[in-house]
Amino acid sequence: MASVVGGTSFGAAPVLAQDSGSSDTQPIDWSVGLRGGYSNSSLNGVTYEGIVTPDLRLTLQGPSNTSTLDAGGEFSIDQNKMVRIEDAHVNGDATMQVNEDTSVEGTTGLSLKQLSQFDTSLPAGTTAGPLEFDGTAAGSLSRKLGHFDLKGTLTGERFIEGPTTLTGGARVDNSNLSYWRGAGEMRVGYELTPVVSVFVDGEDSYSAFDAVDPNVLKFLNGRTYTLRGGLSYTQPGTLEAEASFGRAWLDYTDPGIADTQSWVADGSVTFTPDETTTLVGSLNTSLAPSTVVSGDTDVGYTLSGTAKYQVNPWLTLRGSTGAYRTVTLAAGDIDWGYSAGAGLDLASSRHVVWSADYLFTHDDSSINGLNDTHAVTVGVTVKK
Repeated sequence: MASVVGGTSFGAAPVLAQDSGSSDTQPIDWSVGLRGGYSNSSLNGVTYEGIVTPDLRLTLQGPSNTSTLDAGGEFSIDQNKMVRIEDAHVNGDATMQVNEDTSVEGTTGLSLKQLSQFDTSLPAGTTAGPLEFDGTAAGSLSRKLGHFDLKGTLTGERFIEGPTTLTGGARVDNSNLSYWRGAGEMRVGYELTPVVSVFVDGEDSYSAFDAVDPNVLKFLNGRTYTLRGGLSYTQPGTLEAEASFGRAWLDYTDPGIADTQSWVADGSVTFTPDETTTLVGSLNTSLAPSTVVSGDTDVGYTLSGTAKYQVNPWLTLRGSTGAYRTVTLAAGDIDWGYSAGAGLDLASSRHVVWSADYLFTHDDSSINGLNDTHAVTVGVTVKK
């Protein structure tokens, strides 16, 4: 079940340091942000928090290769003096152009976060959300053969979900949600014109969980196959768009759990009509063991969009919208929600940026029920 709608983090001013454009001559960029947040939820009432957001980025570039390393996070303290790691991460990326037609890329990512006690995916009565660790490593090889483009990717992931603390000190063991995952993907594209291509994408992944599901007393291990066909359009510097449609199959290892399948659709678009405006949208589909009904399967659809407009060198306006819908197939349960928000960044100097954001979120969850949240965040970021 989705707990964040739209996928946009408002007031995340450290991103501005990554857009400084100074990494070509000065490979190190850094920023530190301080923010204050106010939230009013129909389920949880009013909450306040202070947030610090350090970020450090290193970029190294050679004649045929580029490497980046990004380390940062968000650390908050609320009105109850509870300190929480909203996000702590280290991400690395390296690309190498072997020759004119061949390139290699490797990525790694480590993240640690603690869910808020008010997260809509957690049960009522939660006093401390679980810690979540996610580590991912991926490698890909791309090759161009005439009008054909081929790309193969291998991915490995480790996810660990810590316990949830409830009222009275009771703890819910979430080890059944921790897993290992391996995946292989192959994409074959054909260039119809210099800007239009068609492609076929196939993926095979396997997930192995640490413990049995506490309700069905079975491991939810399984293999997921996905086959999609799509169309992409690229107008360099102006428009990049892609849409695909296909079928996904989830085959559980345990014969006592019903296998399932579903239609899947994915898409993305990035539109930059000029140097001051950027519009981004995406659609994603997922098929995975249900987080709502044990032994069932969830199909999740997530739609998100962001907009950014630079009024002048000092003022940038931002906006976002999003929606999600999660269907639990056998039970027929439906969770859904949407969000909308707006924000601005005001630079008082080349090193200081002030930000203000508003975000409205609507969640209709089968776990905790209807929840409407209004959130306001203001802050300042000092950057290199």
